[in-house]
Amino acid sequence: MNRAELLSQARAAAKLLAQKSTTPLRGAEACLKLLSDYPVENRLLCFRESLAALPIEERHYWIGTLYSLMLPTKVRRSQAAYFTPPLVADAIVEFAIEAGFNIKKDGVLDPAAGGAAFLSTLAGRMTIEGVEREDAARRLNGIEIDRGLACLSHRLIEERLGTNLPQEIIMVGDALLQPVGAAYDLVIANPPYGRVSPDEVEGREWERVSYKGHINKYALFTEFSFRVAKKGGLVVLVMPSSFRAGPLYDRMREFIRSQGEILTIASIQDRDGVFIDVAQDISVLIARKGEPHSAGSKVRFPVIGSLSPTKSAVEERLPEVASSAWPFPITDTKALGGATLTDYGIEARAGYFVWNRERRRMVKEPGNTTAYPLIWARNVRPGKLCSPAGRNGGPQDFVTFDTASTAVVTKPAAVMQRTTNDEQPRRLIVAMVDPSVVSEWQGFVTENHTIVLTADDADRLELAVALLNTAAVDARYRRVSGTAAVSVSLLRQIDLPQPDSFATALAESCGDAESAAYKAYLEQPETADS
Repeated sequence: MNRAELLSQARAAAKLLAQKSTTPLRGAEACLKLLSDYPVENRLLCFRESLAALPIEERHYWIGTLYSLMLPTKVRRSQAAYFTPPLVADAIVEFAIEAGFNIKKDGVLDPAAGGAAFLSTLAGRMTIEGVEREDAARRLNGIEIDRGLACLSHRLIEERLGTNLPQEIIMVGDALLQPVGAAYDLVIANPPYGRVSPDEVEGREWERVSYKGHINKYALFTEFSFRVAKKGGLVVLVMPSSFRAGPLYDRMREFIRSQGEILTIASIQDRDGVFIDVAQDISVLIARKGEPHSAGSKVRFPVIGSLSPTKSAVEERLPEVASSAWPFPITDTKALGGATLTDYGIEARAGYFVWNRERRRMVKEPGNTTAYPLIWARNVRPGKLCSPAGRNGGPQDFVTFDTASTAVVTKPAAVMQRTTNDEQPRRLIVAMVDPSVVSEWQGFVTENHTIVLTADDADRLELAVALLNTAAVDARYRRVSGTAAVSVSLLRQIDLPQPDSFATALAESCGDAESAAYKAYLEQPETADS
C-alpha cells in the first residue's frame, strides 16, 4: 500500500478514535490496540491489516502519526507533532554513528521524544548489535510534553527491544524546564517549532540564540541540546531550514559555531513526500560539542531523499564570519558574478497590502476615493507582463488611501512572488509590470506575498528580471535559502553576474537568458576560493 493510501486510512481512523479518546492516555491506548489482537471496531480493521503488513519501524511511525492526527489542530501545531519517518530517522542515526556515536556504550537523550522515531531506531540498532536489553533501556532517555505520546513512545521502544522495561524511558514534561545536566554522548531530536514570546520562556538562555521579537522553539531546543551534551558528544537536530540563512537566525548560527565543530548539514529532499503536513523545507544539523568551529574545517552537505536514503555528500567550508548564512554548495559551478541587485540599479522591498487585515480598504471601483490597483502574487507569470487582476481572477481590486503613501509604486517595476511551493520549478518567479498600469492609474500597490523591484532605468530592470528568472540564479538563491518564502534581505545579497557581462551574453545568445546567465557567470574572473 502506498503512502497516500496509508495517510488516508490514518486520517479516517484518527477521526473515529478522537471521538472516544477523552484523555491523552486513552488516546495512546487506542492507538496501541491496533498493534495487538485486542478487539477493535470493524471500521479500523482495514488500517490494522495495513499496519500488520509493514516493517516494525513503519508500523511505529504510523502509530505515532495516528496519535498526532487525533490531536486538535491547535494542539498539534503548538506541539509541532510532526514525526520523523523511518527512512530519515535511519539515515540520521547512521550519520551519528559515522560521527562517532558508539551503539554499545554511549547514552542518548531525545528531548522531544514523541513517536520515539530516534529512540526506537536506536533500540533496534542496539538489539542487532547484541546489547543487553536492560543496558539499552538504561542508555535510552527521552522527554515528551504530551503524556499520551510519552506513554505511546515508551511502549513502542519496549516492542522494539522485545521486553517490558522496569523504568520509564520517557519523562513527561517540557524539556526546556527540566534540570538536566551535561551528561549525554548524543542529544538527538526533531524539536517543535513555532514562535513564542519572552514571557513564555524561563530564564535568559534564549538570548544566546534569538532576538526578543523572534524566539522560535527550535532555537531554544538547540541551546538546550548543546547545554546537556557532554564535551565531545554529538548534537543532532532536524529543523526548518530557515536557521541556515534567515537574517534573524544569525545569533543562532553564531551560537552553534561557538559550541563545537559543525560536521554535517544535510537537506531533506521532497519534504511533501517525507513529512506529513509540513510546509517548511527541512535540514539536519550534526555537530560535536567542544572547541568552536574552525573556519578552515570542511562540512559535509548530503541529501536525504524519499527515494534513496542519501546522496553523496559535497564538502565545503562555512563562511569565515560565524553569523553569516550557511549556504549549500553549488555542485555544477562555483563561478562568482561579483554583482548584486544594487549594481543593476534596483531596489527591492516587501509588498505592502495585507488584505485580510484591512478588507475595508479593498474595493472593486475606486469611485471618488484615492485608490490604486492591487497586484496579487498570483498575477505574476514569468515571461509575461504583469497587470492587476482580481484575487480570484475577476475584475481588478483597488486599495484606498486617505493620504499620500510611499507604498504606491510609480517607477518602472517588477513583481516577484514571495512564497512558492514544491509544484513550482523555481523559487524566484518575477515579471515586469506593464508600464500602462502606472500611466493609467498613476501608480499601483502589491500584496504582502510579493516583493517589488523598482528602478529608474526600465531597460536595466528588464535585464535583471530576465536574469532572476534563470535556473542559474535560482540555484544560487536556493543555496542560501531553504525556505519557501523569499527573503528580501537574501535577495539583495544574491550573487549575480555583472550587468554588462550578462547583457553582452544575452545579445550573443539571441535572447536565451538561460545560456547567457551560465556564460556570464563563467566569464567572471576566477578567485582564490573558486
